[in-house]
Amino acid sequence: THFYEENLPSSLGADLSRFGFSSTLLNQLNGRGYLALPDTTITNYTGFSGGTNALYVTNNLNAASTLTWLTGGHNVRFGADYRVIRDNRYDFGDSAPAFAFAQAYTRGPLDNSAAAAIGQELASMLFGVPDGLMERTATSAFQDRYLAPFFQDDWRVNARLTLNLGVRYEYETPLTERFDRLVAGYDASVANPVDAQARAAYALNPIPEIAPAAFRSMGGLRFVNRDGNGRSPFRGNKGSGMVRAGLAYKLAKDTVLRAGYGTYYDSIGTFRTTPQQTGFSQQTPIQASLDNGLTFQATNANPFPQGMIPVQGAAAGLATSLGQSFSFYDPNLKPGYSQRWSFNLQQMLPAQVLVDAAYVANRGTRLGILRDFNAIPNQYLSRSATRDNTVIGSLSQQVPNPYFGLAPSYPRNITRGNLLRPYPQFGNLSAQVPDGYSWYHSLQLRAERRMRNGLSVQMSYVWSKFMEAIEYQNPADDRPYRSISDNDRPHRISTSGLWELPVGRGRRFGHALPKPVDFLAGGWQLNGVVILQSGPPIGFGNALFLGDIKQIPLEGSARSVDRWFATEGFVRDASLQLASNRQQLPLRFAGVRGDGQRAWDWSLFKTFPVTESVKVQFRAECYNAFNQASFNTPNRNPTSGAFATVTDTQSEARNWQFSLFVKF
Repeated sequence: THFYEENLPSSLGADLSRFGFSSTLLNQLNGRGYLALPDTTITNYTGFSGGTNALYVTNNLNAASTLTWLTGGHNVRFGADYRVIRDNRYDFGDSAPAFAFAQAYTRGPLDNSAAAAIGQELASMLFGVPDGLMERTATSAFQDRYLAPFFQDDWRVNARLTLNLGVRYEYETPLTERFDRLVAGYDASVANPVDAQARAAYALNPIPEIAPAAFRSMGGLRFVNRDGNGRSPFRGNKGSGMVRAGLAYKLAKDTVLRAGYGTYYDSIGTFRTTPQQTGFSQQTPIQASLDNGLTFQATNANPFPQGMIPVQGAAAGLATSLGQSFSFYDPNLKPGYSQRWSFNLQQMLPAQVLVDAAYVANRGTRLGILRDFNAIPNQYLSRSATRDNTVIGSLSQQVPNPYFGLAPSYPRNITRGNLLRPYPQFGNLSAQVPDGYSWYHSLQLRAERRMRNGLSVQMSYVWSKFMEAIEYQNPADDRPYRSISDNDRPHRISTSGLWELPVGRGRRFGHALPKPVDFLAGGWQLNGVVILQSGPPIGFGNALFLGDIKQIPLEGSARSVDRWFATEGFVRDASLQLASNRQQLPLRFAGVRGDGQRAWDWSLFKTFPVTESVKVQFRAECYNAFNQASFNTPNRNPTSGAFATVTDTQSEARNWQFSLFVKF
């Protein structure tokens, strides 16, 4: 199977010189002929995107075979599935810089003062003090292979009992890149090439937290097919064995017991892995100032006055991307998996009504989550319940940078907080680690009136709880935080029905209608779907809250789009907001939720026979028939003037659609 996808920006071919960009910048751009307007982000404002600039070509080779063997009460199926997956990506990130405007140089009166609610970001843009980056993006050609033999036996033991037993073994070869343009991981066991010079410079201006003898610059990137590493960033595994087991047991004439269990594995292959090509892809940060704002070098028109960092591939070794942030692979990463099980009881009632009560659960294990390995250790963060200006001032204090002059990206000064990082020669160092987990439990009730006298109705109710630990409350935490999932929806009611209107030939009324009348009035079908669902839990990040958590939710008439939850316990003064602290509020609150979903959809169908082989179907469909709004989550930024208010909807307004289909 061959797939080709081309995503080109709407501003493709823009003449950047007409927008005031200097010839110095234009001469540095490459874009492989795909120049576009820059992406522009202004914090707290709507930004501008020049658009995606990429080409994707995917080739899948698949061979599969299944054999079936019927013997006695056994229906045995076995076979194998073999795939070769090749994915080629061409990302043209060097078509234009990505601008970001924040408050770093416009807040005050001190450089560590709390940011204003809004406005300072726009001032940065107007003053021409940019932030952001430019990335020369490498192409990639991924490949992995997949083999999965399986065996399944549907065994009718007797008239009452049927068993479904199966096993499946999946083996996925470690991912490779055709030209070995991948990082292999971060090696923290060796000193970085700048270690000796940085230690000597640090000894001249040490900080109290780290003795000169203890200051080290350990580690750097390793690359595939070098220094003893294989061609894949992953060490691989012996494959994944999965089981399927189910039973159906007839307790009585109209009563059936069903149960099932299964395991399912994720992939870390081509379609689930983002290329990490640091060195082959090279970011150049926009550095407005190298001396903490005393003088400025970068402008909106010329954001890279010193030029861009050249692409070196793996040649720089451990010194790759000094002073910058990057992501890498965890060589020990293994695919996550889930275990699913269910137990349900079905009863057939009179009038062809089926009722079903089920317990359904899921346990996710070894889920991949992103972890920052170079965050400021928690021991240096404030534990104060209020803003701790002493800690904020200490961590944001500018001190002489022992790395200045060792790489173009190092400024003259560095914050104390950055020197306290485990690997101070770099910025954020992130990798996906298999530390996440989740669990889901639910009671699911269902009733179904099967088609009888032209009427079929289904109703279901789900009562559930979904917990997860797939993110860190503080970047330096050693384990993920257990919290209610943002996908948790405790209650869900859904109803659907189909009614063949009892008018027309062969129906209750008008069975003797003349053909012309029956052609127009008979044979109509009415369908309806109703969904009612709880809203998502919401959180407030690192907000400063000094009240009673139980008083945050509002119920009934007390809640409105202008006041979705109580705000009295939140500190809203921008100058008093928390920073450089360990977060104390939970990630999300199960008792504080956004708006739920309410959907009432109706449709009316009629099929008109034209000839024996040609039919025309008319459909009239109405979505959100009662025009009820389902709102997005409210604003959760305490310093915003819109705090606790709802400003947007997640549902569309009432929508009518009329269509005509010809079937032949």
